[in-house]
Amino acid sequence: MRDIYFIKASSFLAVTFLCVTAAFSTTAIAEEILECPKDEFWMECRAAQGDVLAVYMVARDSYDRAYAQVKEGQLADFTQALEMGRELVDQKEKNGARLLKMVHLQLSWGNHIDGDQALAWLKEDQDQRDLDYLPVLINRLAPGQSQ
Repeated sequence: MRDIYFIKASSFLAVTFLCVTAAFSTTAIAEEILECPKDEFWMECRAAQGDVLAVYMVARDSYDRAYAQVKEGQLADFTQALEMGRELVDQKEKNGARLLKMVHLQLSWGNHIDGDQALAWLKEDQDQRDLDYLPVLINRLAPGQSQ
């Protein structure tokens, strides 16, 4: 019987602690979010403040817009997606690494508006980041060029 009271008391204390923690966390988050106006640029504002999820969302939207142009048979500008993908990789964010690889693939397939710039970006990332797939992509974009 004594064990049951101990379990009930422990459970009550744990729930109380979680509620208090959640209340303080919610207040801190609410104050932080209030800095950005609730409009169509809210996500960009959060990304500018360094919110990793917001950076990913903005970068992914940029990639999706560029990829939609590619699907229509046009060249597209992958600049913003590349820069934000690099930022996420530098922060060790795994979804950022996936996004950056998607951008690298688009660059290597010649879908960026400036092929010379795309090749330069791939070589730059090969020099600055440990990405084992880049030599193959560089050769795909510029066959016969030295790495």
